Amino acid sequence: MKTVIIGGHRIAYYLARMMISKGSHVYLINKDPDVCRELARRLSAIVIQGDGSKKEILDQIELSPEDIVVVLTNTDKDNLIISQMVRKYYGVEKIVTMVNDPDNVEIFRKLGVKAAISPTNLLITTIQSLLFSEEIENLLLMEEGKVVLLRLEIPETSPSAYKSLKEIPLPSESILGGIVRKDDFIIPRGDTQLLPGDRIFVICEPSVQTRVIKILVGE
Repeated sequence: MKTVIIGGHRIAYYLARMMISKGSHVYLINKDPDVCRELARRLSAIVIQGDGSKKEILDQIELSPEDIVVVLTNTDKDNLIISQMVRKYYGVEKIVTMVNDPDNVEIFRKLGVKAAISPTNLLITTIQSLLFSEEIENLLLMEEGKVVLLRLEIPETSPSAYKSLKEIPLPSESILGGIVRKDDFIIPRGDTQLLPGDRIFVICEPSVQTRVIKILVGE
């Protein structure tokens, strides 16, 4: 199995180093000759200078369906073209593609790029989670022993799955404060629906903790 990394610089280097340590045969493609020289000097990998969106460059690697391709160029258009090419011409299914503009993530997925990752969205989600956690932790410090913070994930079998908050009989001693759904952080309202896979934050009194878990997660 080969790991092919197209574009990128620092990310490409660290990713290649990790994959080499796991025994993968790593190929790197980059347009920049200076970057290529640096990667070749620092890594035990095959480095090809060229445009990864050109089939004649990709042909040099002899890609096969079991290989992994990671696309990291600075242009979403190129990333989409490369992702579609390696799947169409070489049968590669394990494709991870960076999406520079978070608004393009859904477009990539609709066009068949399943592992389309937006660093911007990941940062936003992390920051939102940190801010929310910080507010909760401050509350817990002020109300130590009086409240409990629950972080739960909604399973497919949850009695609350696919229901709106106003339909869920949560006790009055509890508050559902936030939902993390894929790349989004949602502040819930009465008509907000809970879906399997949602990660939720609940503040409640210790006396109703078991009841809240049963309602949201199930037995």
